[in-house]
Amino acid sequence: MKENSNGNNVRVRFAPSPTGNLHIGGVRTALFNYIFALKYKGKFILRIDDTDRARSKKEYEDAIADDLRWFEIKWNEFYRQSERTSIYEKYLNSLKENGLVYECFCTEEEILKSKEIAVKSKKPYLYNGRCANLSSGEKEKLMLNFKEKRIYPSVRLNIAKVLRTVESFKPVEFNDAVHGRLSFNPKLIGDFILKTEDNRFTYNFASIIDDYDIGITHVIRGEDHISNTPKQILILNALGKEPPVFAHISLLYGKDGKIMSKRDSAANIKYYKEEGYIPDAILNYLAVTGNTFTAYEYKGGKEKIFEKEIFSNILEMADFFDIKKAKGSSAIFSEDKLRYINEKWLTAMPAKQLIKVLIEKFQAENILNKLQETYGENLYSEIIGFLKNEFKTVKEILKEIEIFFEDFDIELAGIKFDHELKQALLKNFQNTDDFGENSIKNVIKETASQNGKTVKECYETLRLFVTGRLDGPSILKIIKFLGKARVVKRLSV
Repeated sequence: MKENSNGNNVRVRFAPSPTGNLHIGGVRTALFNYIFALKYKGKFILRIDDTDRARSKKEYEDAIADDLRWFEIKWNEFYRQSERTSIYEKYLNSLKENGLVYECFCTEEEILKSKEIAVKSKKPYLYNGRCANLSSGEKEKLMLNFKEKRIYPSVRLNIAKVLRTVESFKPVEFNDAVHGRLSFNPKLIGDFILKTEDNRFTYNFASIIDDYDIGITHVIRGEDHISNTPKQILILNALGKEPPVFAHISLLYGKDGKIMSKRDSAANIKYYKEEGYIPDAILNYLAVTGNTFTAYEYKGGKEKIFEKEIFSNILEMADFFDIKKAKGSSAIFSEDKLRYINEKWLTAMPAKQLIKVLIEKFQAENILNKLQETYGENLYSEIIGFLKNEFKTVKEILKEIEIFFEDFDIELAGIKFDHELKQALLKNFQNTDDFGENSIKNVIKETASQNGKTVKECYETLRLFVTGRLDGPSILKIIKFLGKARVVKRLSV
Protein backbone atom coordinates (compact mmCIF):
# COMPACT_ATOMS: atom_id res chain seq x y z
CA MET A 1 0.00 0.00 0.00
CA LYS A 2 1.63 3.22 -1.14
CA GLU A 3 0.81 6.64 0.17
CA ASN A 4 -0.49 8.80 -2.63
CA SER A 5 -0.65 12.51 -1.87
CA ASN A 6 0.35 13.95 -5.21
CA GLY A 7 -1.69 16.72 -6.77
CA ASN A 8 -5.43 16.47 -7.09
CA ASN A 9 -5.46 12.66 -6.78
CA VAL A 10 -6.08 13.03 -3.05
CA ARG A 11 -9.65 12.27 -2.01
CA VAL A 12 -10.64 12.33 1.66
CA ARG A 13 -13.98 12.10 3.39
CA PHE A 14 -15.75 13.10 6.57
CA ALA A 15 -18.44 10.55 7.38
CA PRO A 16 -20.60 11.52 10.38
CA SER A 17 -23.60 9.51 11.54
CA PRO A 18 -26.80 11.61 11.80
CA THR A 19 -27.69 10.16 15.20
CA GLY A 20 -27.02 13.40 17.04
CA ASN A 21 -25.58 16.86 16.59
CA LEU A 22 -22.05 17.40 15.33
CA HIS A 23 -19.68 17.67 18.30
CA ILE A 24 -16.37 19.44 18.72
CA GLY A 25 -14.36 16.22 18.20
CA GLY A 26 -16.21 15.61 14.94
CA VAL A 27 -15.35 19.11 13.74
CA ARG A 28 -11.70 18.35 14.44
CA THR A 29 -11.85 15.18 12.31
CA ALA A 30 -13.57 17.11 9.50
CA LEU A 31 -10.92 19.83 9.76
CA PHE A 32 -7.98 17.43 9.50
CA ASN A 33 -9.51 15.92 6.36
CA TYR A 34 -10.35 19.33 4.91
CA ILE A 35 -6.92 20.90 5.35
CA PHE A 36 -5.28 17.71 4.07
CA ALA A 37 -7.36 18.06 0.89
CA LEU A 38 -6.51 21.77 0.64
CA LYS A 39 -2.80 21.08 1.09
CA TYR A 40 -2.71 18.61 -1.80
CA LYS A 41 -5.37 20.36 -3.92
CA GLY A 42 -7.54 17.29 -3.61
CA LYS A 43 -11.23 16.67 -2.96
CA PHE A 44 -13.09 16.75 0.36
CA ILE A 45 -16.19 14.55 0.43
CA LEU A 46 -19.05 14.68 2.92
CA ARG A 47 -20.70 11.29 3.39
CA ILE A 48 -23.63 10.77 5.73
CA ASP A 49 -23.31 7.32 7.31
CA ASP A 50 -26.97 6.66 8.03
CA THR A 51 -27.02 2.85 8.07
CA ASP A 52 -28.43 2.98 11.62
CA ARG A 53 -32.03 3.47 10.48
CA ALA A 54 -33.54 3.54 13.95
CA ARG A 55 -31.38 6.40 15.26
CA SER A 56 -30.61 8.38 12.10
CA LYS A 57 -32.67 11.54 11.64
CA LYS A 58 -32.84 14.07 8.80
CA GLU A 59 -32.82 16.94 11.32
CA TYR A 60 -29.39 15.81 12.55
CA GLU A 61 -28.10 15.49 8.99
CA ASP A 62 -29.25 19.06 8.23
CA ALA A 63 -27.71 20.34 11.46
CA ILE A 64 -24.36 18.69 10.66
CA ALA A 65 -24.32 20.30 7.20
CA ASP A 66 -25.26 23.69 8.68
CA ASP A 67 -22.47 23.48 11.27
CA LEU A 68 -19.90 22.62 8.60
CA ARG A 69 -21.11 25.62 6.57
CA TRP A 70 -20.76 27.81 9.68
CA PHE A 71 -17.12 26.76 9.83
CA GLU A 72 -16.86 27.21 6.05
CA ILE A 73 -15.68 23.64 5.61
CA LYS A 74 -16.75 23.11 2.00
CA TRP A 75 -17.30 19.72 0.43
CA ASN A 76 -16.77 18.90 -3.25
CA GLU A 77 -19.07 15.86 -3.29
CA PHE A 78 -21.91 14.56 -1.14
CA TYR A 79 -23.15 11.00 -0.53
CA ARG A 80 -25.75 9.39 1.70
CA GLN A 81 -25.33 5.71 2.57
CA SER A 82 -29.07 5.04 2.67
CA GLU A 83 -29.11 5.79 -1.07
CA ARG A 84 -26.28 3.37 -1.89
CA THR A 85 -27.68 -0.03 -0.87
CA SER A 86 -27.62 -1.31 -4.46
CA ILE A 87 -23.87 -0.68 -4.54
CA TYR A 88 -23.36 -2.64 -1.31
CA GLU A 89 -25.48 -5.47 -2.74
CA LYS A 90 -23.27 -5.57 -5.84
CA TYR A 91 -20.09 -6.02 -3.81
CA LEU A 92 -21.72 -8.48 -1.43
CA ASN A 93 -22.89 -10.58 -4.39
CA SER A 94 -19.32 -10.62 -5.66
CA LEU A 95 -18.20 -12.09 -2.33
CA LYS A 96 -21.05 -14.62 -2.44
CA GLU A 97 -20.10 -15.73 -5.97
CA ASN A 98 -16.57 -16.39 -4.77
CA GLY A 99 -17.75 -18.30 -1.72
CA LEU A 100 -16.15 -15.86 0.73
CA VAL A 101 -19.24 -15.23 2.86
CA TYR A 102 -21.87 -17.43 4.48
CA GLU A 103 -25.31 -17.04 5.99
CA CYS A 104 -25.47 -17.09 9.76
CA PHE A 105 -28.65 -18.26 11.50
CA CYS A 106 -27.50 -17.47 15.04
CA THR A 107 -29.98 -15.14 16.74
CA GLU A 108 -29.07 -12.02 18.68
CA GLU A 109 -30.01 -13.86 21.90
CA GLU A 110 -27.63 -16.73 21.10
CA ILE A 111 -24.77 -14.38 20.30
CA LEU A 112 -25.42 -12.37 23.46
CA LYS A 113 -25.19 -15.59 25.51
CA SER A 114 -21.86 -16.43 23.87
CA LYS A 115 -20.57 -12.97 24.69
CA GLU A 116 -21.64 -13.32 28.32
CA ILE A 117 -19.79 -16.64 28.57
CA ALA A 118 -16.68 -15.02 27.10
CA VAL A 119 -16.87 -12.18 29.64
CA LYS A 120 -17.23 -14.63 32.54
CA SER A 121 -14.28 -16.61 31.21
CA LYS A 122 -12.30 -13.37 30.85
CA LYS A 123 -11.67 -14.09 27.18
CA PRO A 124 -12.34 -11.93 24.11
CA TYR A 125 -15.52 -12.88 22.27
CA LEU A 126 -15.01 -14.56 18.89
CA TYR A 127 -17.78 -16.01 16.76
CA ASN A 128 -17.26 -19.78 16.72
CA GLY A 129 -18.00 -20.17 12.99
CA ARG A 130 -20.78 -22.68 13.64
CA CYS A 131 -22.86 -21.63 10.64
CA ALA A 132 -19.93 -21.84 8.21
CA ASN A 133 -20.25 -25.62 8.10
CA LEU A 134 -24.02 -26.16 8.05
CA SER A 135 -25.40 -28.76 5.66
CA SER A 136 -27.91 -27.74 3.00
CA GLY A 137 -30.65 -29.53 4.96
CA GLU A 138 -29.81 -27.67 8.16
CA LYS A 139 -29.79 -24.37 6.27
CA GLU A 140 -33.19 -25.07 4.72
CA LYS A 141 -34.73 -25.88 8.07
CA LEU A 142 -33.27 -22.78 9.73
CA MET A 143 -34.35 -20.59 6.81
CA LEU A 144 -37.98 -21.69 7.21
CA ASN A 145 -37.80 -20.79 10.89
CA PHE A 146 -36.40 -17.35 10.06
CA LYS A 147 -39.11 -16.72 7.47
CA GLU A 148 -41.75 -17.40 10.09
CA LYS A 149 -40.13 -14.79 12.32
CA ARG A 150 -39.82 -12.41 9.34
CA ILE A 151 -36.09 -11.97 9.79
CA TYR A 152 -33.12 -12.74 7.58
CA PRO A 153 -29.95 -14.70 8.25
CA SER A 154 -27.02 -12.36 8.74
CA VAL A 155 -24.09 -12.59 6.34
CA ARG A 156 -20.58 -13.14 7.69
CA LEU A 157 -17.17 -12.88 6.06
CA ASN A 158 -15.36 -16.22 6.03
CA ILE A 159 -11.91 -15.07 7.11
CA ALA A 160 -10.23 -18.46 6.65
CA LYS A 161 -11.33 -18.58 3.02
CA VAL A 162 -10.28 -14.96 2.46
CA LEU A 163 -6.80 -15.72 3.80
CA ARG A 164 -6.53 -18.75 1.54
CA THR A 165 -7.62 -16.62 -1.41
CA VAL A 166 -4.82 -14.10 -0.85
CA GLU A 167 -2.45 -16.97 -0.03
CA SER A 168 -1.50 -15.42 3.28
CA PHE A 169 -2.10 -16.52 6.84
CA LYS A 170 0.13 -13.75 8.08
CA PRO A 171 -1.06 -10.93 10.37
CA VAL A 172 -3.16 -8.16 8.84
CA GLU A 173 -0.75 -5.23 8.70
CA PHE A 174 -0.86 -1.66 7.51
CA ASN A 175 1.21 1.50 7.79
CA ASP A 176 -0.78 4.04 9.76
CA ALA A 177 0.29 7.59 8.86
CA VAL A 178 0.08 8.57 12.55
CA HIS A 179 0.88 5.38 14.50
CA GLY A 180 3.30 3.67 12.12
CA ARG A 181 3.19 -0.06 11.38
CA LEU A 182 0.25 -1.85 13.01
CA SER A 183 -0.33 -5.60 13.00
CA PHE A 184 -3.36 -7.75 13.88
CA ASN A 185 -3.75 -11.52 14.19
CA PRO A 186 -6.70 -12.52 11.94
CA LYS A 187 -7.43 -15.48 14.23
CA LEU A 188 -8.40 -12.98 16.94
CA ILE A 189 -10.84 -11.16 14.69
CA GLY A 190 -13.40 -13.86 13.98
CA ASP A 191 -15.90 -14.08 11.13
CA PHE A 192 -17.72 -10.77 11.41
CA ILE A 193 -21.12 -9.68 10.09
CA LEU A 194 -21.45 -7.72 6.84
CA LYS A 195 -25.25 -7.68 6.72
CA THR A 196 -27.54 -8.03 9.74
CA GLU A 197 -30.66 -10.09 10.33
CA ASP A 198 -32.78 -6.94 9.84
CA ASN A 199 -31.30 -6.64 6.32
CA ARG A 200 -29.00 -3.72 7.20
CA PHE A 201 -25.40 -3.37 6.07
CA THR A 202 -22.94 -2.98 8.93
CA TYR A 203 -20.63 -0.02 9.43
CA ASN A 204 -17.45 -1.90 8.53
CA PHE A 205 -18.82 -3.18 5.24
CA ALA A 206 -20.69 -0.07 4.04
CA SER A 207 -17.88 2.27 5.09
CA ILE A 208 -15.00 0.54 3.33
CA ILE A 209 -17.10 -0.25 0.25
CA ASP A 210 -17.92 3.46 -0.01
CA ASP A 211 -14.28 4.39 0.52
CA TYR A 212 -13.23 2.13 -2.35
CA ASP A 213 -16.18 2.87 -4.63
CA ILE A 214 -15.89 6.67 -4.46
CA GLY A 215 -12.10 6.57 -4.69
CA ILE A 216 -11.03 7.67 -1.21
CA THR A 217 -7.21 7.72 -1.09
CA HIS A 218 -6.74 8.60 2.60
CA VAL A 219 -8.99 7.68 5.52
CA ILE A 220 -8.32 10.18 8.33
CA ARG A 221 -10.41 9.37 11.40
CA GLY A 222 -10.30 8.91 15.17
CA GLU A 223 -8.05 6.31 16.77
CA ASP A 224 -11.15 4.53 18.11
CA HIS A 225 -11.49 3.10 14.59
CA ILE A 226 -8.11 1.36 14.63
CA SER A 227 -9.78 -1.94 15.60
CA ASN A 228 -12.11 -1.62 12.60
CA THR A 229 -9.27 -1.22 10.11
CA PRO A 230 -8.09 -4.88 9.91
CA LYS A 231 -11.69 -5.97 9.26
CA GLN A 232 -12.03 -3.43 6.48
CA ILE A 233 -8.70 -4.46 4.96
CA LEU A 234 -9.89 -8.10 4.98
CA ILE A 235 -13.05 -7.06 3.12
CA LEU A 236 -10.95 -5.34 0.45
CA ASN A 237 -8.60 -8.35 0.32
CA ALA A 238 -11.62 -10.56 -0.34
CA LEU A 239 -12.60 -8.29 -3.23
CA GLY A 240 -9.06 -8.11 -4.56
CA LYS A 241 -8.85 -4.36 -3.94
CA GLU A 242 -6.05 -2.18 -2.53
CA PRO A 243 -6.82 -0.37 0.74
CA PRO A 244 -6.45 3.40 1.12
CA VAL A 245 -3.89 5.05 3.40
CA PHE A 246 -5.16 5.08 6.98
CA ALA A 247 -4.38 7.81 9.52
CA HIS A 248 -5.92 7.48 12.99
CA ILE A 249 -5.74 10.75 14.88
CA SER A 250 -5.95 11.14 18.64
CA LEU A 251 -9.37 11.53 20.21
CA LEU A 252 -10.41 14.69 21.99
CA TYR A 253 -10.82 14.39 25.77
CA GLY A 254 -12.51 16.77 28.19
CA LYS A 255 -10.94 18.00 31.42
CA ASP A 256 -12.72 15.13 33.22
CA GLY A 257 -10.60 12.68 31.23
CA LYS A 258 -13.57 11.34 29.25
CA ILE A 259 -13.84 11.28 25.46
CA MET A 260 -15.87 14.23 24.18
CA SER A 261 -18.91 12.95 22.28
CA LYS A 262 -22.21 14.18 20.87
CA ARG A 263 -23.87 13.30 24.20
CA ASP A 264 -21.57 15.70 26.06
CA SER A 265 -23.05 19.21 26.40
CA ALA A 266 -19.56 20.75 26.60
CA ALA A 267 -18.83 19.26 23.16
CA ASN A 268 -21.92 20.74 21.52
CA ILE A 269 -21.16 23.24 18.75
CA LYS A 270 -24.20 25.28 19.80
CA TYR A 271 -22.46 26.08 23.09
CA TYR A 272 -19.42 27.58 21.33
CA LYS A 273 -21.63 29.60 18.99
CA GLU A 274 -23.60 31.00 21.92
CA GLU A 275 -20.41 31.80 23.84
CA GLY A 276 -19.18 33.81 20.86
CA TYR A 277 -16.13 31.93 19.65
CA ILE A 278 -15.09 32.83 16.11
CA PRO A 279 -15.33 29.76 13.84
CA ASP A 280 -11.83 30.27 12.44
CA ALA A 281 -10.42 30.55 15.95
CA ILE A 282 -12.12 27.29 16.94
CA LEU A 283 -10.59 25.59 13.89
CA ASN A 284 -7.18 27.07 14.74
CA TYR A 285 -7.44 25.70 18.27
CA LEU A 286 -8.60 22.26 17.13
CA ALA A 287 -5.79 22.08 14.58
CA VAL A 288 -3.03 22.64 17.16
CA THR A 289 -4.63 20.38 19.78
CA GLY A 290 -3.07 16.98 19.29
CA ASN A 291 -1.04 18.13 16.32
CA THR A 292 2.30 19.84 15.69
CA PHE A 293 2.84 22.55 13.08
CA THR A 294 6.53 23.07 12.45
CA ALA A 295 7.61 26.47 11.14
CA TYR A 296 10.99 27.82 10.10
CA GLU A 297 12.38 31.30 10.57
CA TYR A 298 15.61 32.73 9.23
CA LYS A 299 17.41 35.35 11.30
CA GLY A 300 20.99 36.44 10.95
CA GLY A 301 21.64 33.71 8.42
CA LYS A 302 20.50 31.00 10.87
CA GLU A 303 17.47 28.76 10.67
CA LYS A 304 15.21 28.64 13.72
CA ILE A 305 12.61 25.87 14.06
CA PHE A 306 9.52 26.51 16.19
CA GLU A 307 5.97 25.29 16.66
CA LYS A 308 3.45 27.58 14.99
CA GLU A 309 0.31 28.13 17.04
CA ILE A 310 -1.69 31.01 15.52
CA PHE A 311 -2.68 31.11 11.85
CA SER A 312 -4.06 33.93 9.73
CA ASN A 313 -6.48 31.72 7.77
CA ILE A 314 -7.30 28.10 6.95
CA LEU A 315 -5.10 28.10 3.83
CA GLU A 316 -2.06 28.88 5.97
CA MET A 317 -3.15 26.13 8.34
CA ALA A 318 -3.29 23.69 5.42
CA ASP A 319 0.10 24.81 4.14
CA PHE A 320 1.79 23.91 7.46
CA PHE A 321 -0.24 20.73 8.07
CA ASP A 322 1.56 17.36 8.16
CA ILE A 323 -0.62 14.36 9.04
CA LYS A 324 2.49 12.42 10.11
CA LYS A 325 3.01 14.93 12.93
CA ALA A 326 -0.45 14.41 14.35
CA LYS A 327 -0.11 12.93 17.82
CA GLY A 328 -1.21 9.37 18.49
CA SER A 329 -1.98 10.00 22.16
CA SER A 330 -5.10 11.65 23.58
CA ALA A 331 -5.59 15.40 23.11
CA ILE A 332 -7.03 17.37 26.04
CA PHE A 333 -9.59 20.06 25.25
CA SER A 334 -9.05 23.31 27.16
CA GLU A 335 -11.57 26.13 26.88
CA ASP A 336 -9.04 28.49 28.47
CA LYS A 337 -6.67 27.83 25.57
CA LEU A 338 -9.54 28.29 23.13
CA ARG A 339 -10.33 31.69 24.70
CA TYR A 340 -6.68 32.66 24.36
CA ILE A 341 -6.61 31.77 20.66
CA ASN A 342 -10.00 33.44 20.10
CA GLU A 343 -8.62 36.61 21.69
CA LYS A 344 -5.62 36.51 19.34
CA TRP A 345 -7.93 36.21 16.35
CA LEU A 346 -10.09 39.12 17.55
CA THR A 347 -7.05 41.34 18.07
CA ALA A 348 -5.61 40.55 14.62
CA MET A 349 -8.92 40.92 12.77
CA PRO A 350 -9.60 44.30 11.09
CA ALA A 351 -12.80 45.97 12.32
CA LYS A 352 -14.53 45.63 8.92
CA GLN A 353 -13.80 41.90 8.80
CA LEU A 354 -15.10 41.44 12.35
CA ILE A 355 -18.29 43.30 11.45
CA LYS A 356 -18.79 40.87 8.58
CA VAL A 357 -18.24 37.89 10.95
CA LEU A 358 -20.68 39.35 13.51
CA ILE A 359 -23.36 39.65 10.83
CA GLU A 360 -22.79 36.36 8.97
CA LYS A 361 -21.94 34.07 11.89
CA PHE A 362 -23.74 35.60 14.87
CA GLN A 363 -26.81 37.30 13.34
CA ALA A 364 -25.84 40.64 14.89
CA GLU A 365 -27.01 42.78 11.97
CA ASN A 366 -29.75 44.60 13.89
CA ILE A 367 -27.58 45.80 16.77
CA LEU A 368 -24.73 46.74 14.42
CA ASN A 369 -27.08 48.72 12.16
CA LYS A 370 -28.36 50.52 15.22
CA LEU A 371 -24.80 51.33 16.31
CA GLN A 372 -23.93 52.60 12.84
CA GLU A 373 -27.06 54.76 12.60
CA THR A 374 -26.42 56.22 16.05
CA TYR A 375 -22.71 57.02 15.73
CA GLY A 376 -22.02 57.27 11.99
CA GLU A 377 -19.77 55.15 9.77
CA ASN A 378 -16.35 56.27 11.04
CA LEU A 379 -17.09 56.23 14.77
CA TYR A 380 -19.01 52.96 14.36
CA SER A 381 -15.93 51.18 12.96
CA GLU A 382 -13.75 52.81 15.60
CA ILE A 383 -15.99 51.50 18.40
CA ILE A 384 -15.84 47.95 17.00
CA GLY A 385 -12.08 48.29 16.62
CA PHE A 386 -11.82 49.35 20.26
CA LEU A 387 -14.03 46.56 21.62
CA LYS A 388 -12.31 43.76 19.71
CA ASN A 389 -9.06 44.57 21.52
CA GLU A 390 -10.74 44.54 24.93
CA PHE A 391 -12.60 41.24 24.97
CA LYS A 392 -11.97 37.54 24.28
CA THR A 393 -15.27 36.52 22.69
CA VAL A 394 -17.97 37.88 20.40
CA LYS A 395 -20.53 37.39 23.16
CA GLU A 396 -18.63 39.82 25.40
CA ILE A 397 -18.36 42.36 22.58
CA LEU A 398 -22.07 42.24 21.75
CA LYS A 399 -22.95 42.63 25.41
CA GLU A 400 -20.67 45.67 25.72
CA ILE A 401 -22.23 47.33 22.64
CA GLU A 402 -25.41 47.72 24.70
CA ILE A 403 -23.84 50.53 26.76
CA PHE A 404 -23.61 52.73 23.67
CA PHE A 405 -27.39 53.10 23.52
CA GLU A 406 -29.81 54.98 25.73
CA ASP A 407 -32.09 52.06 26.56
CA PHE A 408 -30.22 50.47 29.44
CA ASP A 409 -30.96 50.58 33.16
CA ILE A 410 -28.46 51.26 35.90
CA GLU A 411 -29.07 48.75 38.67
CA LEU A 412 -28.13 50.51 41.93
CA ALA A 413 -29.59 48.02 44.38
CA GLY A 414 -26.95 47.12 46.93
CA ILE A 415 -24.29 49.36 45.30
CA LYS A 416 -22.82 52.14 47.42
CA PHE A 417 -21.90 55.36 45.66
CA ASP A 418 -21.05 58.96 46.55
CA HIS A 419 -23.97 61.17 45.45
CA GLU A 420 -22.02 64.41 45.97
CA LEU A 421 -19.10 63.13 43.87
CA LYS A 422 -21.49 62.18 41.09
CA GLN A 423 -22.96 65.71 41.14
CA ALA A 424 -19.48 67.25 41.05
CA LEU A 425 -18.55 65.12 38.01
CA LEU A 426 -21.81 66.10 36.33
CA LYS A 427 -21.13 69.83 36.88
CA ASN A 428 -17.57 69.63 35.55
CA PHE A 429 -18.58 67.62 32.46
CA GLN A 430 -21.38 70.10 31.77
CA ASN A 431 -18.76 72.86 31.73
CA THR A 432 -16.38 71.20 29.24
CA ASP A 433 -16.81 70.95 25.48
CA ASP A 434 -13.61 69.06 24.70
CA PHE A 435 -14.32 65.32 24.98
CA GLY A 436 -10.91 64.08 23.92
CA GLU A 437 -9.27 61.52 26.22
CA ASN A 438 -6.74 63.99 27.69
CA SER A 439 -9.45 66.54 28.45
CA ILE A 440 -11.64 63.88 30.10
CA LYS A 441 -8.67 62.79 32.18
CA ASN A 442 -8.08 66.40 33.32
CA VAL A 443 -11.75 66.80 34.31
CA ILE A 444 -11.50 63.67 36.47
CA LYS A 445 -8.28 64.85 38.16
CA GLU A 446 -9.76 68.29 38.78
CA THR A 447 -12.94 66.81 40.28
CA ALA A 448 -10.92 64.56 42.57
CA SER A 449 -8.80 67.51 43.75
CA GLN A 450 -11.81 69.80 44.32
CA ASN A 451 -13.70 67.23 46.38
CA GLY A 452 -10.92 65.58 48.36
CA LYS A 453 -11.42 62.27 46.53
CA THR A 454 -9.04 59.90 44.80
CA VAL A 455 -8.89 59.64 41.03
CA LYS A 456 -9.85 55.98 41.42
CA GLU A 457 -13.08 56.93 43.23
CA CYS A 458 -13.94 59.31 40.39
CA TYR A 459 -13.34 56.62 37.77
CA GLU A 460 -15.48 54.11 39.68
CA THR A 461 -18.38 56.56 40.04
CA LEU A 462 -18.14 57.55 36.39
CA ARG A 463 -18.10 53.95 35.21
CA LEU A 464 -21.12 53.05 37.32
CA PHE A 465 -23.33 55.83 35.93
CA VAL A 466 -21.98 56.00 32.39
CA THR A 467 -21.95 52.24 31.70
CA GLY A 468 -24.17 50.79 34.43
CA ARG A 469 -21.33 48.43 35.36
CA LEU A 470 -18.60 48.16 37.95
CA ASP A 471 -15.85 47.08 35.57
CA GLY A 472 -14.98 47.03 31.89
CA PRO A 473 -12.60 48.50 29.30
CA SER A 474 -11.17 52.03 29.25
CA ILE A 475 -13.83 54.42 30.55
CA LEU A 476 -11.96 57.31 28.90
CA LYS A 477 -12.53 55.85 25.44
CA ILE A 478 -16.14 54.97 26.23
CA ILE A 479 -16.86 58.53 27.35
CA LYS A 480 -15.17 59.89 24.22
CA PHE A 481 -17.37 57.68 21.99
CA LEU A 482 -20.58 58.48 23.90
CA GLY A 483 -20.08 62.24 23.68
CA LYS A 484 -21.08 65.03 26.01
CA ALA A 485 -24.88 64.81 25.71
CA ARG A 486 -25.10 61.11 26.62
CA VAL A 487 -22.55 61.34 29.45
CA VAL A 488 -24.30 64.35 31.02
CA LYS A 489 -27.69 62.64 30.69
CA ARG A 490 -26.45 59.49 32.44
CA LEU A 491 -24.81 61.44 35.24
CA SER A 492 -28.09 63.28 35.72
CA VAL A 493 -29.94 60.11 36.77
